[in-house]
Amino acid sequence: MRIELPEYARVVRDLACGLHPYRTLLPRFEESPVARRIGTPATPIGPLLDRARVDIRQEEGFCFVDIELPAIALFESYYRSGSALDLYLDLAHELTHLRQFYEGKDLWDRSLHYVDRPTEIEGYAVAVEEGGRLGMTEEEIVRHLSNPWLSPAEVARLRANVERFLSDGHP
Repeated sequence: MRIELPEYARVVRDLACGLHPYRTLLPRFEESPVARRIGTPATPIGPLLDRARVDIRQEEGFCFVDIELPAIALFESYYRSGSALDLYLDLAHELTHLRQFYEGKDLWDRSLHYVDRPTEIEGYAVAVEEGGRLGMTEEEIVRHLSNPWLSPAEVARLRANVERFLSDGHP
């Protein structure tokens, strides 16, 4: 199914490699319902968006938070040719990680498997909830959760963890 993205979810995709304000990639993101989920009383969405940066890099891959900058590292190949919906959801997911980082959370807690890390579960919950709101099917959601480094069993565990997080009423 092809989902027509609302204006606030449309990523500006003609930027050069380098560091850019988050708002340059998603100028209307603050209008998105998912923005309210990402912001917290400790880190409201407006100041988070003012502070957030995206580093478009000439590498292959997807995106992650580079805690050294700190910024979202977004690989150019994905930025230029990835699905518009996946890119939007991934930028929301990674913005969640930036907020977590600013609040002092350990994004790379190696004591837990990737699919069991609370930070990852929340990041994926943001994407899953927004994807569902935009009309993604369960099959499309599972495809979005799937990564080259995860087995089908791990994806299923991640999906269950996300569903538990959302059903527990996390804000």
